[in-house]
Amino acid sequence: MAERGSALWLESEDFTELDVGELARLVDRTSERELRHRLIGGVREIALREIFRRMPEYLRPARAEGFDAIVAWQITGAGSGGFDEFRIRVSDGACRLLTDHAEPPAISVRTDPATLLKIVTGNEDPVLAVLKQRLSVRGDLALAARLTKLFAVGP
Repeated sequence: MAERGSALWLESEDFTELDVGELARLVDRTSERELRHRLIGGVREIALREIFRRMPEYLRPARAEGFDAIVAWQITGAGSGGFDEFRIRVSDGACRLLTDHAEPPAISVRTDPATLLKIVTGNEDPVLAVLKQRLSVRGDLALAARLTKLFAVGP
């Protein structure tokens, strides 16, 4: 499909139909520079929409028992140096994408689209991303520490 280092697959119409295993393999084979270059504009929007659309599918309900929080994901790289925000609510062993921002989040996570894609495909450890200052977390840090165990990542 894609040659090593190339991220042309991000611009293909099949991108939203890739299963998590194939997506993880493609992200692993694509250079960091190429991922960052391709994840701008319309491709960025499609990739982010797809990541957050799929997020409820990857929740591990048993591990989410007793977890009740709104998480705001702030993805940098939007126009004029801003960010896009996606909010999810994890409650009662379920996850849902929120369309309104009426309630304040308990946790805010800020990262760039390439780092997010690498984390959700299991190609980057979120703790290392924090140490590398590619991901920042604010709010209830005890709850935030549990996030990494709530979702299945990678293939």
